[in-house]
Amino acid sequence: MSAIKVRAVARVQVTVEVDAALWGGDCQIEQLYRQASRDAIAQIETACQDSNKRFRLIGTKVIGVITEEER
Repeated sequence: MSAIKVRAVARVQVTVEVDAALWGGDCQIEQLYRQASRDAIAQIETACQDSNKRFRLIGTKVIGVITEEER
C-alpha cells in the first residue's frame, strides 16, 4: 500500500497600512478620500508587480486623515 501524499496551500488575508500623498488645506474631504484610495492602490499594485501574481488587492478603506496647521 502506498503512502498518501497531501499538498496544502494556505491563503492569508493581510491588512496593510499605506501613507498616501499629501494635500493642502483647501482640498475637499471627498476628493481627499477618493485620491487617498487611488494612491494607496497604485502603491500596492506597484509593490506587488514583482510577486509573480501571488498577491492581489481585495479592497481598500480610508481609515483616517491626519491634518496639521501650517504656520
